[in-house]
Amino acid sequence: MNYRIWAGGMAVAASLHQANLSVAGSDPADLDARIEALEAQIAQLKSESSSWLGAEQTRAIVREAMADSESRASLLQEGGTAGFREGKGFFISNEDGTFDVNFSGYSMFRGIYNDKDGPDKSTGGFENSVTKLVLRGHAGSQDLTYKLQFAFDPNGGAAVLDDMFVTYALGNGWGWSWGQVKAPFIREQVMGDEQQLAVERSYVNAITSLGRVQGTWLSYENETIHGWLAFSDGNRIPSLAAPHTQSKNTPFNTEGTDWAVTARVEALLAGSDWKQFNDYESWSTDEFGALIGAAIHWQDGEYGTAAEETQVFTWTVDGLLEFGQANLSAWVVGVHTSPNASAAMSYDQFGFVVQGGVHLVPDKFELFGRYEWFDFDNFGSLDNLSIFTAGFNYYFRRNSWKWTTDVVYAMDQVPTSVGATGLLADGAGEDGQIALRTQMQVVIP
Repeated sequence: MNYRIWAGGMAVAASLHQANLSVAGSDPADLDARIEALEAQIAQLKSESSSWLGAEQTRAIVREAMADSESRASLLQEGGTAGFREGKGFFISNEDGTFDVNFSGYSMFRGIYNDKDGPDKSTGGFENSVTKLVLRGHAGSQDLTYKLQFAFDPNGGAAVLDDMFVTYALGNGWGWSWGQVKAPFIREQVMGDEQQLAVERSYVNAITSLGRVQGTWLSYENETIHGWLAFSDGNRIPSLAAPHTQSKNTPFNTEGTDWAVTARVEALLAGSDWKQFNDYESWSTDEFGALIGAAIHWQDGEYGTAAEETQVFTWTVDGLLEFGQANLSAWVVGVHTSPNASAAMSYDQFGFVVQGGVHLVPDKFELFGRYEWFDFDNFGSLDNLSIFTAGFNYYFRRNSWKWTTDVVYAMDQVPTSVGATGLLADGAGEDGQIALRTQMQVVIP
């Protein structure tokens, strides 16, 4: 209510009360003067309140507000709820949680400068490298969970289906899943974009990881063991011509693989729980932790198409240590290809990655470094590749908001461009490529 109207009304009421008390003994002329003064005050109040809404307008606004509140409440009928959960984001859920959807996402904005030999010596610019929207929750039962993730292409912005899978809890730690997901192979690839140590995953990961597959898999989890066994349509035949070409949302008849099997197992040797190893960081609140893992993948090429009749066997072993403010991880990978055509060569390739970081300011400022090496086994007349990476992380709010800057130095010829790493293809005989990268990461929640 308008304060001046309220105060004026109280003044008028007080005046009327005073007039009533004194009317019996008052002079008629004095009473007339008082009445005129009260009429003048009422007229002034009416004038000052003319800018306020009338009764009908007020009722219209109230009706509109009520209708809006009813439409919002209709989303939460029968005891439903909505809000924000720390670590899970915004959510909508029914009363018992059997239907539940959580909304989250993250963005990584980068600036990259590349310097290499050749006519196009210097290249630099900015890009929205990673922008993703994630929905996850329960579907009719708390035993039936799902994840739906979209990625927006950094070249054009088109939305692409990343993950879409459903998991049914079988009990006693077992689960059965189906859909599209990252193959449970190299841990660096399986770990989320927002949980990495450097601006981008290693170059060795880019040319050896399987990316996403479509299929079905069993999983098992207890306090010390995680395991996965997947049967899928496989992925690309490892090729330097098209690293990270992935099986994303494709029809059954478009893959160059008849079948593929992937198996991975991890053991928690020390640490509080599995969540401690959701990222490569070691925070001040973490106790000492140790994890070791191993995986194998076998896929058989599609027979009937000579160019695709290739068998691929690849394996990896990895380990991760966390010391509370310091971390160290390493993994090795081997790739063996066996083409069906007798004239084609088979390859036995091998590589490894070692990286670590230490917090100079607890949970705020961290220095990190990485070394990676890969033997191409003379694939495409290539020998070995060594790459060094060094940089820092500044954590405004841990991984939810951090700034990362690093420099990458490739000692040997880079055989093919992997834009996400900042490294571009060198010409024959060229080496000594440098990439400077800086990134701002924001995660919701």
